[in-house]
Order: sequence, then C-alpha cells, then structure tokens
Amino acid sequence: HMHETHYLLSPLISSSALFVLAALRSSPTDSKTSRKFYHRKQFTMAQLVGLLGRHMRQVQTRRLSPVVTIISPQSFHRRWMTSTAETTKHERRFHWKDVPWQAISIAVGIGTLLYKNQKSEEMELRRNNLAYVNDQLSNLYGPLYGNRLANHKSYREALLGHDNLIKYLQDAERKWRGPKTKDEGVRLLTRWRRFLLYVMHPLDLKAEEIIRDNAHLFEHGVKEADLFRKFVFHVNYEKLIVANWQEKGEVIGTKEAFEEEDFSRERNAGMSDDETFKMLAHVVHHVKETYEKLVERQKSLMREIEERGGH
Repeated sequence: HMHETHYLLSPLISSSALFVLAALRSSPTDSKTSRKFYHRKQFTMAQLVGLLGRHMRQVQTRRLSPVVTIISPQSFHRRWMTSTAETTKHERRFHWKDVPWQAISIAVGIGTLLYKNQKSEEMELRRNNLAYVNDQLSNLYGPLYGNRLANHKSYREALLGHDNLIKYLQDAERKWRGPKTKDEGVRLLTRWRRFLLYVMHPLDLKAEEIIRDNAHLFEHGVKEADLFRKFVFHVNYEKLIVANWQEKGEVIGTKEAFEEEDFSRERNAGMSDDETFKMLAHVVHHVKETYEKLVERQKSLMREIEERGGH
C-alpha cells in the first residue's frame, strides 16, 4: 500500500521539489553570499521536508481511510503498533471501529450466496444428466440391448449348430437334391422360415420401433444414426421376404415343388453381401458397448449426487 500512498502524494512532492529548485536557481552568484544563502536554503529545505512529512501523514490518515478495507493485515498491525511519540496531534490512531463491518458482512453474504448458487447449479446439472442417461437406458439402449441378445440367441438356436445361415441353407439344399433326403431338405428350409416368421422377425420389428421412436436419445449422433438406418433398411427388406412367403404359402411347406433359388439367403433373410453381415454384427456390438458405458455413467452420477448430499 506504499505504492498507493506514493500515487496519491506524487503531485505534492513534485510541486515542493520544483519550489526548492526554483529558489536555489535564483540564489546570488557571489561565493561567500552563496554559502550563506546555501545554509539558509538548507534550513529552509529542512523545514519544507518536515512540513511535507507531516502533511503526508495527515493525507495518509484522511484520504486513505475510505479504502481501509483493502489494507493488508500487516499494514493494520504496523498502524496499530505506532507509538504515541510517532503521531502528531492532527493524526488519529487506527481503531477497529473504523472498519466498515457492515460492508464486509454484505460482501461475505453475497459471496456465500454466489457459492451456494453455483453448487446448486452443479447439482441440478448432475440431476439432469442422470435423468437423460436414465431415459437412454430405459427407452433405447436397455430395450434394444435385450432385444438383440434375444435375437442373437434365437438365431444360434435356429442354425442347429451351423456356423451361419448360408451354411445352413447349403446343407438343406444338398439334402433336398438327394432322392432319399429330399423331405429332410424341405423340412430344414421350412423350419428356418417358421423360425424367422414367428420368432426373429417380430424381434426385428420391435427393434425398428425402438430405434424410430427414440432417435433423439442417440449417444453418438450422425455416425450411430447411419448404422441404425442400415439396420432399418435390412428389416424393411425382411418384410418383403415374409410377405412374399405368405402370399405363396411357402412358410409352412405347402409349396408343391421348391426351386434352387428358394435356398438362397436373399429369399430367406435378406442381402447376403459382406456389408450386411458386418452391419448386423456391428449393431449387436455397438448396442452392447453403449449400454455398458451408460450403466457406468449412471452409477458415477448417482455416486456424485449422493456424496454431495443431493440424494
């Protein structure tokens, strides 16, 4: 705070210094007279310095009292420890009653209010995030995760130990071509179609509905939307296949004669290209991974809210 005092007194010091210099410059040129005049100027300068120091203390007391709230504790201590001999009759000593306690109380109250408001906003943000994660889990990723697990399990069961649907259909076609195993080939084909119609296709329709109705809860935005768009396209293609079976009576094996094309994947489940296979596998992996990540986020938010007393 000495910097503040110097700043306030700099005009006074400058004017006093100019006065002394002007007096010295106007002194006589004679050496003897100059020495006398110089001693007289020294005496006058000492008086000026004394008066200036006294005036500085008065200004420090009177002009700086409004800003006492910004003086450091060290300055308070030095000011309090000033002895009576060091003060003048015009200078009053510091007293604690001079501190603007009301202003300090108001400042502390405002600071406390702002702090509580910030903590309240942070807690509200956590609650909102938790509510959003709960919606994601309960309306989109939770049901979709269970749906895809059920679909995958049904698919593996329908294949009767075959690695994939293409190999299952190839085995059915091979038996259909044999004179002694023709009926077995037909049975395998119709078994798969019943399984798709009554078990897997309803699950795919439900997955499509979940995705369509909860697109606003996507976790990964455009990239995820593109993946689900491809899945919905696959389900729509599946709808055409099932509708074609029902029109021709091929689902329960009432068709009198099957053809070679009837054992292709395109007529029994949709596209058989690599992109479709990768997409279906990616959907299962993505839904599982996102579901597990959201569960961890849910636990973390609940723990943070409980630790901060938000219940």
